[in-house]
Amino acid sequence: MEPDRQIEIQLGHMCGNRCVFCVSGQRTEMREAFPIAADPVIEKLREARSSGISKLTLLGGEPTIQPEFFRVVRAAVELGFGEIVVFTNGVKTARGSFVDEVLATGGNFTWRLSFQGADARSHDRTTRKLGSFARLVESLENLRARGQRITVNMCVVRSNYESVPAFPALLVRYGVSQLHLDMIRPLDAGERSEDEMRAMMPRYRDLVPALEQMIAGFPPDFDVNVGNLPYCVAPSLLPFIHHDGSPTLTVAIDGDDSLSEPWDKYEVKRRDKVKVDACRTCLFDDRCSGVFDTYRRFYGTEELVPIDRIRLPLVDSERRMFTMHAEPLVHALTEMGAIMQLDSHAQRVFASFGEIRLGLARPGVGAAGTDQFSLFLASAPAIDATTLALLRRVFAKLVEVSGARALHEVGDDAAHHGPMRAQAGLDGRIGGALARLRASAPYRELTWKKARIGDRGRAAAVVLEHEQGTVVTLSCAVEDADEPMRCGYRLDRQLATPPPGLVEGVRAAMSALAGR
Repeated sequence: MEPDRQIEIQLGHMCGNRCVFCVSGQRTEMREAFPIAADPVIEKLREARSSGISKLTLLGGEPTIQPEFFRVVRAAVELGFGEIVVFTNGVKTARGSFVDEVLATGGNFTWRLSFQGADARSHDRTTRKLGSFARLVESLENLRARGQRITVNMCVVRSNYESVPAFPALLVRYGVSQLHLDMIRPLDAGERSEDEMRAMMPRYRDLVPALEQMIAGFPPDFDVNVGNLPYCVAPSLLPFIHHDGSPTLTVAIDGDDSLSEPWDKYEVKRRDKVKVDACRTCLFDDRCSGVFDTYRRFYGTEELVPIDRIRLPLVDSERRMFTMHAEPLVHALTEMGAIMQLDSHAQRVFASFGEIRLGLARPGVGAAGTDQFSLFLASAPAIDATTLALLRRVFAKLVEVSGARALHEVGDDAAHHGPMRAQAGLDGRIGGALARLRASAPYRELTWKKARIGDRGRAAAVVLEHEQGTVVTLSCAVEDADEPMRCGYRLDRQLATPPPGLVEGVRAAMSALAGR
């Protein structure tokens, strides 16, 4: 076993549910699932801890109904596992006294609840256990009342996928921190006929509308992810799709109900997956494990249309997968001598020039922005002329390389629009006004030229230029906390008949400045 990995151990196949997609319920129904002894499990725990592993997941079947469950949990706590995940169908956690008994062991627990539908009808017909959804809702209430961390998993099958838009209303109110939906894996389904597999495995493209509606219902910061759905089938869901995960060792139950040796979870999970030749041209090829071979037999591969460099802006016009779009920018920054770092989770790119660290993200506010990216100051020893000069030089280079349209340029307020905001020295009202201006740029035929700060951060001026040469200077200032911010504008020349684009641009800019 290697350090810095997590381990999951299957505590037998015994389960009270009969999920249509799961081998454990099938083996239980066929009287092929039995209690397991604690000693071999505890020995695996010792091996894992001795190699530095500190996160443990207890799987089933249903782990909580194993007679030796508490002995295993107490051993895990005593061995010092920093996090113990209990993956449960809620049969026991529906009783508050059971949860209290687990917590009394002193461990740090995460509860992964197995919802197989976002409403009672979908869940109960998938688990084939009447009342199983109600028990899970009781579990949510018990765990929430005790301040526990809760995550939710669902295996996506025909009988439950249409229910997923109901998940936001169900989960958010109980403080659930993550929802993971995973495509059914045929090899985990037990002994099923061809007709049974066809009845449970949906066509991937049919899932997309329900998944889109579900994700739109969650708060923006909610952790929702969809496992093993090909990126090319659902481009609208790019930021939420994941194949594989954190390095994980699995100890499973072999055919004779003995524990296996630890194996690499995701390497094994890929063994029944296939790709088409065209996948090699896809930008997501290295992070996508393809489709299950059974799926290919049922539905073919015509859905698999690679997302290449040309198609990417078309399918991800909002640049939610920003790091995929940023390759030319990364190359340019590397040529400028920057040390690069990609944060795929936050979808940001960082460039370090000595002690000055700059960041790139999808179009937005930032210190400067274009229709393709925004630039911000992540950290610097000081907000001085050297720092601002670097920002301007980098921004100019990236605009040249990308061919992007500059919407707002680097100004004296650069530090206010990023992690160094507290050091920017701007009055909050002035900073907010400039942020609104940057966020809503451009203004018809008016081009952003510069932003200047005065009066120790209590006044600002933004210079815009009309395509016919007229310069417009917007201004805002504050006197004290009790007085409203004063805003205005002036033109550098008198115009008998101002062009319509100038008038409309000034009106829009002033509305943004005033927060209207």
